[in-house]
Amino acid sequence: MNSNNHSKTSSGQYDSGRAEIQEIFATFSKALEENNAASITSYFTPDAEVNFSNLGQFKGVDQIVTGLVREGTPIDIARFKITNSYVAVSKEQAQQSAYLMGVFANDMGEGELDTFLFGGHFANTYVHTTEGWKISHLRFELDWQHGNSNYVTNWKLTDGAVGWHPKVVTPTILSELDAPWRVFPNPDDRGTDEEQVTETYLRYSWALDQADFSLLTTVFTEDAKADMSPFGPMSGRKEIVSLLKILRSGQPYMQHAATNFKVNVTGDTATMDIYRVVPFTPNRENLDAQIFGARYESRLRREQGVWKFEWLHYIPGWITNDKNI
Repeated sequence: MNSNNHSKTSSGQYDSGRAEIQEIFATFSKALEENNAASITSYFTPDAEVNFSNLGQFKGVDQIVTGLVREGTPIDIARFKITNSYVAVSKEQAQQSAYLMGVFANDMGEGELDTFLFGGHFANTYVHTTEGWKISHLRFELDWQHGNSNYVTNWKLTDGAVGWHPKVVTPTILSELDAPWRVFPNPDDRGTDEEQVTETYLRYSWALDQADFSLLTTVFTEDAKADMSPFGPMSGRKEIVSLLKILRSGQPYMQHAATNFKVNVTGDTATMDIYRVVPFTPNRENLDAQIFGARYESRLRREQGVWKFEWLHYIPGWITNDKNI
């Protein structure tokens, strides 16, 4: 069975609000891509707040619409890709995590593009109202950027520095307080088995990328084994998490975006293939192509109701337009 982040594989998603929230966020991100936040004012509560590391802090719908406008050189092309979206619902509240990769570009002729590439992550809060689910707080952290920054003259760009320095700015998102697994560790609805297996990777990638190592320990069985570059074979949860902690500590950011999850569940065991989305400088021909930079093979086991990796294999290498994906 194929399981993607935004697939509606269970009618229970609608009952819990998770699918409705995913649709709200998809519509929001499309409006952001089109530089038209004014088109989605009804999606926010009147006192909604927005904290974007690249744009600033805004409160109230009018300020949000004004604050989210992108300023800079006009562009012909904008593409946003949302991945790794997870929603936890608890009664009348919900928390979401998601990744964004974006491209702004102008056509230079002969298929070449002048581009600005960027990526970041969200941690968002929603509330249920008489009119349905609405956004009460958006948080976005710009993790990286590359290319022609004239397209985003009003953005505060990342400096790529590791660790503290005199001009460091407090991050917009703190996983230990803002991640959905922290805010609602026991959500109302965990979805189908296939969705829960997929969520294990979403939890793994978020925990690693946000350096939330106590959360990372929850995704591996105690006897887990892994084979991942640059380490090679690893044995046991302690060794796996310890080495991943060392890897993450020397990086200003990580973004393990993924999609096209292929899940097969048999009782309390499962297998999952995962395809990693990595940034690349596009041209006109491959701008909308399905291109992956690596894939994972994995086996999982359900322990006390929670799916965990017992085997995780990272296989680097470009995969383009594979009909089997």
